Amino acid sequence: MEDYDALVLPGGQINPDLLRVDEKAIALIKSFADAGKPVAAICHAPWLLVEAGLAKGRKMTSYKSIRTDVANAGAEVVDEEVVVDGNIITSRCPDDLPAFCDAIIKALAPVDADA
Repeated sequence: MEDYDALVLPGGQINPDLLRVDEKAIALIKSFADAGKPVAAICHAPWLLVEAGLAKGRKMTSYKSIRTDVANAGAEVVDEEVVVDGNIITSRCPDDLPAFCDAIIKALAPVDADA
C-alpha cells in the first residue's frame, strides 16, 4: 500500500459484490482510508465502502439501485455526479466519469504552500 497514493474502486454490479466478501480486499480498502489516502468508488463500488465500515456519517452517492444499502449503512446519500467527503470520493455511474476523474486528480494534486 505504501507504494500507492490512492485506491480507485471500479463499479459494475458483479465485481464489487464479489469483492465485498473478500476479507483481504476489505482490509486493503480500510488501510488506504486509515492512512488518509483517497479512496474513490463509482457505481456499485460504494458497496465496498459499506462493507469496510466507511459509510457511516459520510455524505456519499452511488448507483441508484444500491442507495438504500448505502443509506442503511449510515451515509447521507445524495444524487450528485461526484461527492467528496474527506478522503472518500463517490460517483453514480459511467456518465459521471469526467467529474469522478477530476475529483481524483484534485485529491492527488500537491498542496501549493504559497496559495
